[in-house]
Amino acid sequence: MIKAIVYQSKTGHTQEYAESLSKELKIPCCSVRDAKEKVKKHDEIIYLSWVRATSLVGYKKMNKKYKICCVGAVGAYPKSTEYIEQLKTYNHIRQELFYLRGGINYEKLNKFYQKLLKIVGRAIAMENPRDKAMIQLFMVGGNFVNKKQLKPMIDSILEGRENDE
Repeated sequence: MIKAIVYQSKTGHTQEYAESLSKELKIPCCSVRDAKEKVKKHDEIIYLSWVRATSLVGYKKMNKKYKICCVGAVGAYPKSTEYIEQLKTYNHIRQELFYLRGGINYEKLNKFYQKLLKIVGRAIAMENPRDKAMIQLFMVGGNFVNKKQLKPMIDSILEGRENDE
């Protein structure tokens, strides 16, 4: 039985998805920091975190500590099967992985990340100048959080619950 939704959020997009998922499934959610006190080691959880390039932040550590039934990866890039497979391979994810598009919020990033993402934006502009949407995202930010993106994850979790009963 899933005890909690545990999330790690940098600018709030992942937290927003975790809280929406919590309401839909009626499962409590908490940050990684709060999970230390609220969730027991080896409890079954849903883990949501943000993506830094191709790294799912905190996944390796959380996978050792808890029994993760499925993973939500929140990133700025548009969803693609190729990118999801890359995330699974790079992070050695064996659980079902759901990609949720978040965004970039420059107001909540420190100067280092602001500069880094602007460099990425310039690199995208040089490599693929026609990709105006991605250039715009990396230069000024954007928010693509949409609760509808959670539907495949919710359906899968609910189906798993039915199979457990």
